[in-house]
Amino acid sequence: MMKMAKSKWFRRTILAAVVLGTVLAYTVNVMLGYPASTALISPSGRFVMENVRVDGVFFLGGMAYLRVIDRQAPEKVYRTPLYDTQSLDMRAFENDHEVGIYWIKFDWQKKLFVISMPEWEESWMNVFVSNTPYTHFKN
Repeated sequence: MMKMAKSKWFRRTILAAVVLGTVLAYTVNVMLGYPASTALISPSGRFVMENVRVDGVFFLGGMAYLRVIDRQAPEKVYRTPLYDTQSLDMRAFENDHEVGIYWIKFDWQKKLFVISMPEWEESWMNVFVSNTPYTHFKN
């Protein structure tokens, strides 16, 4: 009798984990395909920088990520970790190795984001959203 109860509990736990994993995978896939709420072209025209809002996903209200696309290699898409949209300043800049907006730089030679937003915090969803190494410098 005890063995049967453990077996039911184990099956239910596995089923719940599979369902939650499927929901998470679907949600992340949809979130990564969201259209940009704002898009900018870098001063040279080489890069497209898109602010992608993820409101309503896992209680991430007011959050977004920056999607950077190199027009010379459009199959390469670089995504930042999540950030609070209240800190967003979409003034674009570019130099010989970096492109970005006011608080976020993308070193396109090293393929690295540098985030300098004040009060920026990690999110558990960054492991799913960001596909590019990043570092944070506190102000």
